[in-house]
Amino acid sequence: MPTVGIVVNPWAGKDVRRLHAPVGHTPDTAKVGIVRRVVIGALDAGASRVVVARDLGRIAERAVHGIDNAFLVDGPGTGSALDTRRAASQFAELGCDVVVALGGDGTSRDVVIGWPEVTLIPISTGTNNVFPTFVDGSSAGTAAGLVATGRIPVASVASTAKRLVVDIVHRDGTTERDIALVDVAAIDGQGTGARAVVRPERIRAVVAAIARPTSTGLSSIAGRTHPMTDADEGGVVVRLAAAGEGRRRLHVPIVPGAFSVLDVMSIDRLAPGEHACFDGPLVLAYDGERECVLGPGAVARVSVDRSGPTVIDVDRALRLAATLHLFDAPMNDAPMNDAPMNEEASDGD
Repeated sequence: MPTVGIVVNPWAGKDVRRLHAPVGHTPDTAKVGIVRRVVIGALDAGASRVVVARDLGRIAERAVHGIDNAFLVDGPGTGSALDTRRAASQFAELGCDVVVALGGDGTSRDVVIGWPEVTLIPISTGTNNVFPTFVDGSSAGTAAGLVATGRIPVASVASTAKRLVVDIVHRDGTTERDIALVDVAAIDGQGTGARAVVRPERIRAVVAAIARPTSTGLSSIAGRTHPMTDADEGGVVVRLAAAGEGRRRLHVPIVPGAFSVLDVMSIDRLAPGEHACFDGPLVLAYDGERECVLGPGAVARVSVDRSGPTVIDVDRALRLAATLHLFDAPMNDAPMNDAPMNEEASDGD
């Protein structure tokens, strides 16, 4: 049964950064419309069912109202990242062929944590949107449905994303592993606080797997010193210095709509299999959000590999579908026009 899963982060695009800069956001009414278009597009493309994870903002519930073969999936309802991670895990259990995620970089990361082998279409509705893309919901839903049904082979329109792997050894010898999709940053501090990084003077270093000069957020530090696309192997490590002590100074948009000047100490390419090491005490931020407190004596090793999610290129999928005439309807099903089309008429007639 070709199935598409949809998860929407109701809190994406609503964090503390809006108190520090003129950052826009995607209102819930817009998210409802996007989810609804994804559902309708997926069903129109042949998906047998669409399962949508409930959220505390009731975005999913409003979006699927009145649509046959669209079903809501209950979750923990914590209002935290756990909801997205559990939804992704449930999608795996339900046999979803494709998952569409609405949110920012952190939302995509949470989906991958919940289901590492997910086939994903990430739609931007967050603050810093490096990993997800701005794409119309109808187009995303159509691509998801075409891949779910097998009418478009996933290998023809998707690629395997990179992943940052963080291995931590604590002072007591315990270990843990975490991941990110865009960047890992070392931040001075003792706690995660509001999670979003808004004070540039506390940034000690950034390791980026995707470093576009057009990006906003922590990855822009790497993008404006050593650009790297998601197609390039490995990553880049940028270490910062105190004001006036760096080898070069850099203008970067850490927060959308605002620029900071940072002192750069070093810029190094991180090849596959290599590690960037950080010693505590500090805080590690994953994809722009402070997540892990690294205590004194703890060490974090960050590497970049290509074992991330399978990401569908919506534009490529729809172009292939058009080439294969998958959008064509049987001629006997074509609606009758009120007036015959005059093929000989010019544009000015």
